[in-house]
Amino acid sequence: MEVPSHRQDAFRRVRLRMLGLLLPLHLLAQAVSAPVAALGIWSSSRWLAVVPCVAIEGALLVWVCGVQPRLRGRGKYSRLDDRSLRWALRLLNGGLGLVWFVFIILVFRLPQEDVHLLTLGVCFGLMAPLLLCSVVTGAVEAMMVPIVAGLYGALLEDGFHHSVLFTVSFFLAVTVCGFFVAGISRLVGTLLCRMQMARLKQQEQADILSLLTRRSVPQGGGWLWETDEAGMLRPPFAGLGRMLGRDEADVAGWTLERLLELPAVAPEHPWPGADLSGAMSPERHLAHCLTNRLAFRELAVRVATGAGDRWWMLTGQPVFRAGVFQGYRGMGTDVTALQAMRKRHFHRVRVDGLTGLPNRLACLEYVQQSLLETARGAQAFVIVLVSLDLSGAARWEAMTAEDAAYVLQVSAARLGVLFDRDAPEGRDRAGNPFLARHGMRDLAVVTEVPADRRGRFLEVLALEILSVLRRPVEVPGGCAVEMEAAIGLAVSTVGEGDALVEAAETALQDARRERVGRYSIFDPCGDLADSRQKSLFREVRQALRLKAFVLVYQPIANARTGQVVGFEALCRWKGSAYGHLSIEKVIDMIVETGNGPEFDSWVLETACRVARHWPAPLWVSVNMTATHFSLPDITDRIFAVLEKVGLDPRRLQIEVTETRALEAGPPVYHAFRELERRGVRMALDDFGKGFSTLMYLRQFPFSKIKLDAAFIQDMLQDARSAAVVRNVIELAVDLGIAVTAEGVSSPEHYRHLQERGCTEVQGFFLGRPVPEEDVPLCWGRLVPDLW
Repeated sequence: MEVPSHRQDAFRRVRLRMLGLLLPLHLLAQAVSAPVAALGIWSSSRWLAVVPCVAIEGALLVWVCGVQPRLRGRGKYSRLDDRSLRWALRLLNGGLGLVWFVFIILVFRLPQEDVHLLTLGVCFGLMAPLLLCSVVTGAVEAMMVPIVAGLYGALLEDGFHHSVLFTVSFFLAVTVCGFFVAGISRLVGTLLCRMQMARLKQQEQADILSLLTRRSVPQGGGWLWETDEAGMLRPPFAGLGRMLGRDEADVAGWTLERLLELPAVAPEHPWPGADLSGAMSPERHLAHCLTNRLAFRELAVRVATGAGDRWWMLTGQPVFRAGVFQGYRGMGTDVTALQAMRKRHFHRVRVDGLTGLPNRLACLEYVQQSLLETARGAQAFVIVLVSLDLSGAARWEAMTAEDAAYVLQVSAARLGVLFDRDAPEGRDRAGNPFLARHGMRDLAVVTEVPADRRGRFLEVLALEILSVLRRPVEVPGGCAVEMEAAIGLAVSTVGEGDALVEAAETALQDARRERVGRYSIFDPCGDLADSRQKSLFREVRQALRLKAFVLVYQPIANARTGQVVGFEALCRWKGSAYGHLSIEKVIDMIVETGNGPEFDSWVLETACRVARHWPAPLWVSVNMTATHFSLPDITDRIFAVLEKVGLDPRRLQIEVTETRALEAGPPVYHAFRELERRGVRMALDDFGKGFSTLMYLRQFPFSKIKLDAAFIQDMLQDARSAAVVRNVIELAVDLGIAVTAEGVSSPEHYRHLQERGCTEVQGFFLGRPVPEEDVPLCWGRLVPDLW
């Protein structure tokens, strides 16, 4: 059967996978048959019994050690591998056939007829598992022909001792058996080929359908569903009945709302049951869409079935004809396994593995949610960061991970008891206070603040924490560990969660410098805040003068091939007391000092000088402030740097970062055009955050969008984040530009983005930022190798 040229590579891959599944059975039959034959003739000829064992088992050992591992390789397929493996299988079967040929000839020279019968039985028994090699043309014949030739030879040597009728019958039986095996092998090979082609064609059609419908159908198949104008499910119900564990008659007459046990929603209600963040449960979202006749896509809802709860992902579109509603048409997919994976991932990325406490990410999310509640009238809260320093001769570095985790757990338990004891009346203690591990030796607590006695409350709270944590902790090994805590507090007076955490970290840094009363309260309106700001400005200016900044490089991989294609140059402030501050805030201050263009030029020149020594396909990406593109000589500066260091412009990508809005004027437009014309790639950084708007994509020639990490981190749990990610990727497809997803922290993130059609991925799962000397370690890295 001829395979179309565009499907040949995929066909060969499927054949290799099939060989990897079927060949072990064939080899097992050979490995068992040789000892069976040897045992049968051991009493007649011991040296002859050793022949099949040594020859066949040796050939199989060579195959298993040298060839079989190549059938299990992932991501390293080539046509040469396919051709060499097919010839290796033919040679193996041919060698095994020659061994059996010699064995048959020698056995039939022995006088015992029972040995002859045993040999015939073994030979004919080998034909059935030999058919497993039908995937490769000629592999069956390579072994069958020598065996049949051996039987013919035995017949000729011993034929004069039997009647002519017996000789003719034996000859015909062997011949018919040989032709039968050859014919069946060709038939099996053709059927397998057609089955493979049918699967490839089906997959190709599914891919085309996925592209046409602008969606990615999860693995596991799906089904179609439809309702009438009254919301009743239309037949056939057989598929739904099987999945629900019900008879077809039971499902008839049901509505989708009854089937899924959706809540009642009033028509025209905008967002029923939404929480303070604006989110809505998938069940309420679906009920809202069905009630108001709105389209919905990929909503994962829980379904109660006879075999337990399942998860379905539903997509639906209302149908109108001549302005009259006719019902819904849609598609469903069982995503129970996918939901279980997402649940495990959600827990894994938000819980500290050693202590079992919520981690820094969970703390930041909780703070952000609490800020939303405070903005809507809820009681103010305080975030308390506690750094545990060991007093005396004890050192954190000398403790085992288990002992350190135990100390943190005991400290967290003591804090929990303290906050529960001092809880205000009416407080919901299930969600407040919130305790988390914020760093290697830091804990975070979020709790409410009484509005009438805020200042006094914070001071008393800090002193009580210091008193509680001063008591020694008995480590399981019998050693008592004494601690001296430092505390930073910040009240919810700022609008962003990361800014509030930064404020608490700044207060913690102040507390660590104190000898007694090691606590500090961040007050954005006080004199201390002004002094901190002035001190930070002085530190930034000094760091610029002393060149105290260094660049690290984070790999960026092609989402479709899994290969590293470039690196983003990221700035770090080395040896600073303000290391807890985000580098974005530091760069904002650099811009405010008036040194922004010089700093950008230093980053550009340093990164390009390093990238010049990388292999040619790899490129480097640097960040530049959006307002600097209004400078009249910005393109001359960039190309002067490229010419100075000798880097091809096509190996440079510039990410436009927005500390302020991008000016939509002719100078900026012409600068972008000139950079693009000469090969420099332009990327819009942190799309969806800050000032980034769709208008930029229309006005400026960006060749890439970098999707902000906040959407990527939540897309497996939050339907709105998933919708943003999906639609940004689809928008990029329409505009003909690439998409880089930041913040990819797990294989689940990577697979989801790959299925959606994302172009590039970047994040801690692929690799953390590394210094210049460690970049070569990432060059040949493949994403599948990280699993």
